Amino acid sequence: MFSVTSFFKAFSVALILGVCAVLFTLWQHSSSQLNYASRDMDWEWSWMYYEPFSNGIQTTRTKLLFRRVDTSSKLTTVVNITYTNKLEIIVTYEDSCVSGSFFPAKLKLNQTPQQQINFQCEKNGRGYLFRRTANQLTSVQIKSDKFELKENFSEWPIDELKKDQFIQQHSNFFKGKGQSNVY
Repeated sequence: MFSVTSFFKAFSVALILGVCAVLFTLWQHSSSQLNYASRDMDWEWSWMYYEPFSNGIQTTRTKLLFRRVDTSSKLTTVVNITYTNKLEIIVTYEDSCVSGSFFPAKLKLNQTPQQQINFQCEKNGRGYLFRRTANQLTSVQIKSDKFELKENFSEWPIDELKKDQFIQQHSNFFKGKGQSNVY
């Protein structure tokens, strides 16, 4: 015979198991994203830009590096700020390679015309790398035989990079104002 109490117990157990499975899947996805091509850095989620089922933005302890990874395309896009306050974009394609070798790609950075570039194999042979500096970053499109990358930087907290750079360049002032977390 059908019992309402038994039904609710079974439903509750199924609901709890379902929630646990979803949380485990999110944790596993998030962990694999954080640990992908970490380059000996400790990455953490920039929670304002965390996208559970997507490729959210990650940051390092110093907050002067942001990155987004795409494990399916083996791509890592890093944005940092140089000491001279220029923005630097570093795109890495993870693939074993011979040090010094390269492959061609087409780049469209911000509103500039498309140009031919080369991804060069890193000395450690773990992947191909491309880097470029710019005064501002609005978008990047890179197309090669191996992958296609499109990134809109209006979705990135670029202003936070500039702010953290300013704080670190003037750390004594901010320490004098009682801000203890200046690196």
